[in-house]
Amino acid sequence: MCHNLTFRGDYSPVLAKHSKHFSLQDTLSIGVDRMQRNFDPMRRQVERWREQQLSAEGAKLTIYRAFIEGDLEVPRHSARKVHELDFNP
Repeated sequence: MCHNLTFRGDYSPVLAKHSKHFSLQDTLSIGVDRMQRNFDPMRRQVERWREQQLSAEGAKLTIYRAFIEGDLEVPRHSARKVHELDFNP
């Protein structure tokens, strides 16, 4: 929650912040419910990423193409480190 009592992101501000009947618990409950509604699209995206994981051979080929064939503008001296971190974490 920010200093102006709004949630970071696309969430509505807390409008009753100066009311004597203001309930922080109820307000937070509503805010959390609104945030959780947005979890489902994120969950689906993570599942799509999991389904598209590279095999070890695919990862090796991608690293080879990026560093050896120059498909990616990266310093070639970092190829060994990338390979070690990917295949020997």
